[in-house]
Amino acid sequence: MNSYSIEDFLDSVFVRSHSDETVKTYKGGVHQFEKFLLEKKRDSLSATVEKTISGEIDAYQLLRDFVVFQDKSGLKPRTIHIRINAVKSYLRFCGVKIYTEDFKQSVKMPRKITPQEIPLTKEIIQRLLRNVSPKLQTIILVAVSSGMRISEIVQLRIGDFDFNSEPTKIRLRAETTKTRTARDVFITKEAALALKDYLRRYHKWDGTKESIRQDKVVFGRTSINRNSIKNEKELKTVPLIATKSLLQKSLESAIKNIPELNMKSVDGKRAIHFHAFRKFFRTTVGNVSGRDFAEALMGHQFYLDTYYQLPEEKKKAMYLDVEPYLTISDFENVEKKLETISAKYSTLNEKFNNLLKYFEKKSISVPEELS
Repeated sequence: MNSYSIEDFLDSVFVRSHSDETVKTYKGGVHQFEKFLLEKKRDSLSATVEKTISGEIDAYQLLRDFVVFQDKSGLKPRTIHIRINAVKSYLRFCGVKIYTEDFKQSVKMPRKITPQEIPLTKEIIQRLLRNVSPKLQTIILVAVSSGMRISEIVQLRIGDFDFNSEPTKIRLRAETTKTRTARDVFITKEAALALKDYLRRYHKWDGTKESIRQDKVVFGRTSINRNSIKNEKELKTVPLIATKSLLQKSLESAIKNIPELNMKSVDGKRAIHFHAFRKFFRTTVGNVSGRDFAEALMGHQFYLDTYYQLPEEKKKAMYLDVEPYLTISDFENVEKKLETISAKYSTLNEKFNNLLKYFEKKSISVPEELS
C-alpha cells in the first residue's frame, strides 16, 4: 500500500471520530470520486493525487469539476457537500494543500435547500406512543425527555442509570457520544417509570444492582448472525448498527398505515423520526430554560464547558423546571396546573406589594425580613 491508500485514510478517520457511520460516509465520497475520474477518462486516483501534489493538476479546478459533475447528475446539494468534504479530507491526508478561503473563492458549491419541517407536538407524540411496541415507547420517552441521539440511547447500559437521583440521571460514557465527551442527562418521572417497567419486563430487574449485570446493554439487539462477522472490530460495531436499523424500521412500520402519523414534508421525508425527538427536546427546553442549557444537555460541544461549571443541584433544578413541559401523558392537566399556580403567585405577589405600599403610606414600620 502506498501513502495514498484509501484504507489508511479511513483508519485515520475512525481514529478521530470512532464512528463507523462517519467512516462509511467518507468511504462513499472517495469511491464516488474514483468513479468520476474513471467516467471522465482521467488518471487513476493515485496518479491524480501525485499530479495534484506536484502542481501539474490544480486542486481547486479538480474539485470544481467534481462538483459540476455531481450537480449535472442531479444529486441533491446536501449529498454534494458531504462527498466534496470527504474528498477534500482524503486529498489533505495525501498531502495536497487545500486552503479553506481559497476553496470558497474557487469552488462554488450549490446552495443547500432546507425545506420547512413539520414540528412534533405532544398530541402527535402521545398518539405515536399508543401505536408502538413497549420497547419503542420507552425509547421515545427517553429520547423526548433527554435529547439524546439514538446512537447514544442504543449504547446505554444498566449501570449508566441513577434512579436515586431526582430527577433520574443518565451518565453518558465518552466512547458512546458523538463528541467523545462524557456528559450527564436527565429524564422525566414519566420516562423513568417506563424505563423501570421495561427493565423489569425484559431484563428481570428487581430494582437492585445485584439483580442484573451493570454492563448489560439495555436496548441492544441480540439476534446477530455472528458467523457473518469478519473480525473483532465488526463484532463491536455490527450490533450497534443493527439495533439502530431495526428501531428505525420498527418506527416506520408502526406509522406507515396511520396517515396522521405518516406525515411527510415537501422533500418527502417523514415528520416522525428519531432526530425529530431531539428537535422537540431542543425547542421545549430552550423555551423554558434557555438555548444554552438545551444545547449542553444535547451534547453540543460549544456549550458543554459552561454547562459543567454549573453546580449539580443547579442543573437538576433547571431540569425540574422544564420537566412538566417534557411530560407527554396527561400533559394538558399538568400544564393547566402550572398556569394556575403561576397565576396565583402573580396575584399574591401583587397583593403583597400593594400591602407594603399601604404600610409605607400610613408610616407603619415593616419588619426587615418582609421588606
